Amino acid sequence: MISLAYCFKTAVASLRSAKLRSGLTALGIIVGIAAVIATFTIGSSFTGYFMDELDTQGSNYIVVFSFQQNLFRDAQLDVIRNTPGVTGVAAEISKVGLVSFANGEKNLSISGMHEAAVEIGSIPIYEGQMYSDKDTYVAVVGKDTAEDAFRREIGLRNTIDITLYNSETREYVTESFKVIGIVGTDRTDMLSGSGEYTMIFIPMQTMQKMTGEKSYNLIYAMSDSREDINETSDEIKKRLARSLGVSERDLDDNEKIPFMVINQAEILELVGTLTGTLQLFLLAIGGISLVVGAVGIMNIMVVTVTERTREIGTLKALGYSSNDVLLIFVVESIVISCIGGLIGTVIGLIIAYIGTSYLGISMAIPISGLLVGTGLSVLVGVLAGAQPSYRAAKMNPVDALRNI
Repeated sequence: MISLAYCFKTAVASLRSAKLRSGLTALGIIVGIAAVIATFTIGSSFTGYFMDELDTQGSNYIVVFSFQQNLFRDAQLDVIRNTPGVTGVAAEISKVGLVSFANGEKNLSISGMHEAAVEIGSIPIYEGQMYSDKDTYVAVVGKDTAEDAFRREIGLRNTIDITLYNSETREYVTESFKVIGIVGTDRTDMLSGSGEYTMIFIPMQTMQKMTGEKSYNLIYAMSDSREDINETSDEIKKRLARSLGVSERDLDDNEKIPFMVINQAEILELVGTLTGTLQLFLLAIGGISLVVGAVGIMNIMVVTVTERTREIGTLKALGYSSNDVLLIFVVESIVISCIGGLIGTVIGLIIAYIGTSYLGISMAIPISGLLVGTGLSVLVGVLAGAQPSYRAAKMNPVDALRNI
């Protein structure tokens, strides 16, 4: 049996004799593998980014959403605070208010939050400090808002005026707030425009006084450990439902529960599902390109076999077996596919680098993605070259030599 080295040499010589045809044949493989590699790399980078982001937001946090107005009050806050496994609780009331500063006005998100929210949500303090629950007319401003919302940058000890609508008196209330802190980071990636960098925080009691609100939009809680976070979430759900008059038998019926409890573990799972679905969608597109590339290789190999009929007859007349001829043409198909796969891998990594740089996230190169790309290249080469190679191997040497 002939050696693989000889088959490889023959394949390279054949490809060099028809460079344009070989390049166009490999194009489909290049596009397909590039799509696969770029998808794997960007998807892994994106997932890693979100995992890191969630870790920085606190490893054990639980969020309770209300689906109804006036649902969560101090009684519900106490229920969550007294739940076993809960080490911290903070509530939030969010409104859109008119903020005035440096002769400018802008509608911005205003959040009344308890002091504990900084620890529970790991909100990054950029400058200054967070207020305490005893403070009144002080504010902590998101870094993006402080730098970009007005003509002049908001700094520590500056005064801003905030106007909010009071639902009890049905009047607008305006108060002046001294800025004592800035929250955010220096990172400028496209995905970091999170709420705390744009929102303005004020003490909860001041928010309630200005708006007349007694209920909370959200409640944040911290579990004492990540391992027990699901059990703690379930216990919060049971106790909260009981306090709101929801029977225990209805706990599994989401339509009968006016709130939702979600924790970090569930968010991580959701992120993984979403990025996985996106990857599958993009991989399907790459798979279509690979199929097109495989058809191209098959067509060109059929043409090659037809053009080299005399050569095949000569090889068989010289004593080459059918398996030898089969191997020569299969290796040629694999070489075309692997060259396309190599070029596609490089292009895919370049695309992934450009994409992750544009988004401002670190590029993570998954070894599994590179292995998949390499494996697909070889597989496509074998499958696409199988039928034409088999046809060449089964040729009768006499008929092949006669067909000149």
